[in-house]
Amino acid sequence: MPDRTEESPPRPSRPGELTAFRSDTVDRIRAAGNVWKLPGGELLLPRVFGFCRGVERAMAMLEQAVTGEAGKGTRFFLLGEIIHNPWVNDYFRRRGVRILTAAEIAELEKHVSPSDCAVIPAFGVPLPIERRLGAIGCRLVDTSCGDVRRLWAWAQRAARSGYGIAIFGRARHDETVVTKSRLADFGGQYVVLGSLDEVRGFCAMLAGKPPSGAFAQAFGPQATNAASIEPFLRLAQVSQTTMLYDDTMQVRQMIEEVFVRRFGRGQLQRRLQFEPTVCRATQARQTAAVELCQGRPDLVIVVGGFGSSNTRHLYELARSYAPAFFIEDVRAIQSESELRTVDIATNKPLTIRHWLPPRRPVRIAILAGASSPEIVVGHILERLAEFLR
Repeated sequence: MPDRTEESPPRPSRPGELTAFRSDTVDRIRAAGNVWKLPGGELLLPRVFGFCRGVERAMAMLEQAVTGEAGKGTRFFLLGEIIHNPWVNDYFRRRGVRILTAAEIAELEKHVSPSDCAVIPAFGVPLPIERRLGAIGCRLVDTSCGDVRRLWAWAQRAARSGYGIAIFGRARHDETVVTKSRLADFGGQYVVLGSLDEVRGFCAMLAGKPPSGAFAQAFGPQATNAASIEPFLRLAQVSQTTMLYDDTMQVRQMIEEVFVRRFGRGQLQRRLQFEPTVCRATQARQTAAVELCQGRPDLVIVVGGFGSSNTRHLYELARSYAPAFFIEDVRAIQSESELRTVDIATNKPLTIRHWLPPRRPVRIAILAGASSPEIVVGHILERLAEFLR
């Protein structure tokens, strides 16, 4: 890092912030205008990156619960990952929190007793699981994100008003699984559209083109509980909170156009509702990422859990501007000539050779998703700096 005499003091802690996730390296670069100048080039950070307020709140709630029960023998059970970041989940394992697998959650009563504390992750849990926790009578720490809760509430109100719900998102993502469960609980009809191509196919059905085969087969059993397109002729559309905002707006335009063609513009108010439920923090990180990448860096490193939807979307944005690589932590950077990542289409491990451009100076942008702790970003910055000294 730069000589200590040239550094600005680290920023003060924010209320409720966990110091275990902070990085002095990140603090110093932020104080220097989000640029670390080195003999061999520059490391660049966007103006907004890393933990959002919802993630910070979830971390603080769990940390405070564990600290408050220290020495009392209370067992803590987390119902799935607190967020989609391996470093964070490993941190809480070391703090004594047991993360239950899907198989263990299916047999919840065998593992959790009334004297234990069960922790609901930031994505929430399906309603049947929430009810089973209530029947057990254990203490609950509910870290569900406020933006996700608002999505549930809006979708439920629309469904009770007779609208079919189209969810733009990933059908197997934890957040969407919970949204589906809350809609299905009172008979709400939903369909999950995982890509713009799936939206186009759905719009063709809305326009009157019959699906080839059964309706459910067109999207998969995890994606809909409807038997036909009929429930969606009065439609309310939401998005998983971590989807790309621009894609969400494109979905809205595509659906509105097909409704106008089929029913006329005068019917839109009665037949169609939209709620752009992509969270503000996700939008801010996407906008900041685009701003940084428009400066045409030579390389972009995207930092976050491979299971993190919002980080995957940052990677999708980044690679449209420059060579981009998605990594979880500093261990992925084996050397100047070898980097370990995954193929995001298959989730299979992938080794990239000669990933770092040989010419100097080189400008490297580092993006971090809303579930990425600054300490992990700091380790990666320090590792990259070794190659540019």
